[in-house]
Amino acid sequence: MQKVERRKHKALKHRRLTGLILCALLLAGCVTAAVLLRRNAEEEPAPARQRIAGSITKRPQDDLASLTLIRRDGESWTVVREKGELRLQQEDSAEPGSWVVDENVAYMLQDAAVNLTYEDVFTEKREDWAPHAEDFGLDHPLVTAVIRFTDGKEVTARIGDSADPDHNAYYYMSVDGDDRLFAVASGTVQDLNTEKTLLHPVRQPEIRGVLLDRITIRDAEGKTVTEWALQGKVDDRDAAENWLVTEPFAYPADYESMKNLRESAENLRMGTYVGKADEETTARCGLDHPTAVIELHMAAGSTGTVGVTGVYDVTEWPERTVTITIGSSKSDMVDYVLFDGEVYTLNHFTLSAFTETEPLSTAARYPVATPLNSLESVLTEKEGEEAVLYSLVRPESGAEAEDAGEEDGEPAIRCLRNGTEIPYSAFSAAYERILTVTVSGRLPDGWQVKPAHTKYTFRTVSGGTHTVELSDYDGMHDAVTMDGHALFYLIKDGMTELP
Repeated sequence: MQKVERRKHKALKHRRLTGLILCALLLAGCVTAAVLLRRNAEEEPAPARQRIAGSITKRPQDDLASLTLIRRDGESWTVVREKGELRLQQEDSAEPGSWVVDENVAYMLQDAAVNLTYEDVFTEKREDWAPHAEDFGLDHPLVTAVIRFTDGKEVTARIGDSADPDHNAYYYMSVDGDDRLFAVASGTVQDLNTEKTLLHPVRQPEIRGVLLDRITIRDAEGKTVTEWALQGKVDDRDAAENWLVTEPFAYPADYESMKNLRESAENLRMGTYVGKADEETTARCGLDHPTAVIELHMAAGSTGTVGVTGVYDVTEWPERTVTITIGSSKSDMVDYVLFDGEVYTLNHFTLSAFTETEPLSTAARYPVATPLNSLESVLTEKEGEEAVLYSLVRPESGAEAEDAGEEDGEPAIRCLRNGTEIPYSAFSAAYERILTVTVSGRLPDGWQVKPAHTKYTFRTVSGGTHTVELSDYDGMHDAVTMDGHALFYLIKDGMTELP
């Protein structure tokens, strides 16, 4: 548990306790004045009062037998240690059974219980505060913690209101059987004042962006509203550039947009557990009439990570689909969702990456989408001109590639123009320029594509083929057809020339 920086405490709320402290200060001042009269006037003043910090409990976590928390809102629950784990004692007949507490939450609760500390002592005398417990929020505590240990010892701590309203750094605390009134750090209060729903383990969807090959958004009736699909296989070298918007129109998708969507999919993390997806819970959370359904399909494949020992660990994943159904909003920041038969909360912002993304904004604005490192060849065909085929010859992998290297400053990759070698540097520079060409605007609905006057055919190292066709739109622009789909137009002669 993070240690909270100590701050000076304010005086107790009640007049009687305040009066006692003022009297004590006055008495101390009188004594100090009397002493100072007998000493040299230039002696240093008496040191300030030292804080009294300490522990109520300080034991190993294995000594904890059970913990009961009663919150001010009336909620209460008990967890017991079984086989080294904390398990919720379920007494609610509406939700029978129990579960092992979430690992992270369990550690937090156990640490707070077996290492219950205080930051200061306001008073040593119970009669100074107990008759006026309501002034400190201790007549109706914010949280009451009953800590039971394996040796039979029991500690009951009651935490009241903030003793530091400006910063809420400290709270009043009393302990049964102890006369003192304590100041407890806000971090301890937050750990103990835990809602029951936070105890439940939260299952996460485990979405692997590199294995995604289809993202579908459906409405409440099951109709597909938006969909993106990968063209090819997830292990293709150029898979990231081969996505297609399939609904509500068909057109190649923008690389950056799809990269962001895949990252957003990986960041879909369930928040808190709400309950089983029974009829009552789904109706209460708006899941009987959902606002949207997100389907994330992943192909079978493998992913790898480098472990702490430096070994590359590979994990095989089967083909699977993750479905997240979105219900009503719990707040401006959180929505209810249904996942794998259970209802959770989920951050609205992460969901909006799918539900609020306009499909048109993800359509590719760059006619040439094949990056240079994925290019095997490009064929250019223009009316009245000879077709030109540019082929790239890359060194093979292994020793041959290492031996190829660079000779006289020339790269190992060779470029052939209709079979005749040309400087690769000239081709790569021209190709990088053509990659930056962007469309000028959108074609009107219902526009009929005319025969192309210019066509580019790109073949990739993974065996894929992409085409870009230009046809007359008006006197200043050409319509752009990518892989058979037309959506935008481009200024005439906007495509730069290859050497």
